[in-house]
Amino acid sequence: MMSSAFKILVTSQKGGVGKSTLSANLAAFMRDQNMSVTMIDFDLHGSSSNWLSRAPSVGVVVQHHPLPLSMGGNRPLLEARLHLRRAVSCSDVVICDLTWTDSMAGELMFDFDVVVVPTSVSEMELATTAGFLAKHHWVFDSKLHKPPTLLLAPTRVRPEQMALNSFSKQRFPVSFLLAPPVLESQSARDSFEVGYLKDLQDACGNSFREFGKAVHSVRELRRVASAQAFSSSNKKTGFSHLPTGRFVTNGSLSERQSLLSRHRIQRVPDLTDPILACSLHEPRHAQIISDKSVKTTLFQSIVKRLVNF
Repeated sequence: MMSSAFKILVTSQKGGVGKSTLSANLAAFMRDQNMSVTMIDFDLHGSSSNWLSRAPSVGVVVQHHPLPLSMGGNRPLLEARLHLRRAVSCSDVVICDLTWTDSMAGELMFDFDVVVVPTSVSEMELATTAGFLAKHHWVFDSKLHKPPTLLLAPTRVRPEQMALNSFSKQRFPVSFLLAPPVLESQSARDSFEVGYLKDLQDACGNSFREFGKAVHSVRELRRVASAQAFSSSNKKTGFSHLPTGRFVTNGSLSERQSLLSRHRIQRVPDLTDPILACSLHEPRHAQIISDKSVKTTLFQSIVKRLVNF
């Protein structure tokens, strides 16, 4: 039953962006939400699975299944799907950690509800991320299959980078949700394989918990959306299903917009609240629109209620 579990793919073509750190710690965070969690590490070195195996147990089922990427063909895709299918049969949440290579078939992304792409905020790294997304825009823009939600996750962000507008400068080829940034800190490095970011009582810990809440919100919204997709109650709630698989509030935002505001999932959003909206109209880059009464930076206001996916 592939649809019974919430399936998250954490992937990037580039190392050093905190992909394995994000994967292992997101698994621990989701387990804290009283859900059964399986973490599948598809990478050869097994960094995320080692973290969960060596740190104090939090009840996450850990699997390490390096994919035979050197074999090419459909073998990596078939093996990944096999392991995923087995995991979803006994888990509420399945998180897969995969370093993406050109030998991996892009259609694997359709098997997931969310694709999380960690990235630093440097212009060079964002350009690389945009290039990766451009190669796979057909997945996120698909009208033949339900596309996964794309969540860009700024990681290892330093305090002095909080005021940067890197995401508004970079042109992205697809619509996406921008997650709260996960901050860089010595405490995060000290937690490697001995603890979890969710337990840190500092700015880094707070930032990671906000990130975890954002991912959890996507799960709740997709679950509600699936239940309402073919129901007449759709009109009553004010949500409409778009060909891209995203949801917007009727009459408020266009198909290529995301509403980013306070983290609330129990009610239809109040559009009179001060918001930060990332518009992805042509030319495809993020345009920041903020209420003058709210003093924000790009990162300080990002995704605390996820409405559009």
